[in-house]
Amino acid sequence: MKTTALLLASALLLPATGAFAQSFAFTAPEADLRELVGCHSAASHPATPAAGTVVTYFGVETSHNTQHEQFARLRQVVEASKPTLVFFEKPDLGVDSSESLTITRLGESGYARYLAQQHGAKAERLDDPLAEYDYLRARLEPSQLKLYYLLRVARQYQLSTGASRAQVRQAMAALIAQSSYWLPGTEQVVPNVAALQATYRAQCPSGHWEQAAMAGPSGRAATFMAAIEAQVREYRAQRLQRQVAEAQGERVLVVLDRAHLPAAPATLAQAKPRR
Repeated sequence: MKTTALLLASALLLPATGAFAQSFAFTAPEADLRELVGCHSAASHPATPAAGTVVTYFGVETSHNTQHEQFARLRQVVEASKPTLVFFEKPDLGVDSSESLTITRLGESGYARYLAQQHGAKAERLDDPLAEYDYLRARLEPSQLKLYYLLRVARQYQLSTGASRAQVRQAMAALIAQSSYWLPGTEQVVPNVAALQATYRAQCPSGHWEQAAMAGPSGRAATFMAAIEAQVREYRAQRLQRQVAEAQGERVLVVLDRAHLPAAPATLAQAKPRR
């Protein structure tokens, strides 16, 4: 069961190929599951740099395609800004032996680390999923917290893998079975898939959780998810503010989801990549 749940989490964050996601699922330590599941981008407010600190923001989208223009642009930005500190999102899975392999296996996050290594810059993770989970846990009812994470993972899993409705249902059952492990504090709510639908209907009177997983939340479900996402963005913004403020005297490059770039950054390297 834990292997199945970890496979789901791996596919969520590393959708390059099914084969890689499967191999990763069997080699990643079980202790990484909560961190793997709890990762997504958000940073909605500009951070104030410390005196002497230069901050550049670079917006990316999830891609493992070496021909995607964002990778060439990111390299150009690194060469021009000469960062001494690079912030990236998602788990730190290191780099591969070459530029192309790093992109193919590890996407934009891995490539940010690769460029940092090539240019002698420090690389640090921007987000903290465990702290983010605790932040939400202090503000939401256990049933709301669990429903939010389950819906988010189910939808992103389906998008990453193209899973069928039956496969999503099977994966969800595995995740719920291990929820005491990766969603602590929610053990007494949503104990199975049937209870998930009842909890979903309590928040969203019409529809079915499987529909939200297959086609994305709509109506009341979208409102429910958006309200919690707003809290996540606020937490991410506060964390980014602290990290940038603490980077005294550094030339900082922040690589994050382009949909959540700060509104008025010090230097905006890329607001929206050209297609």
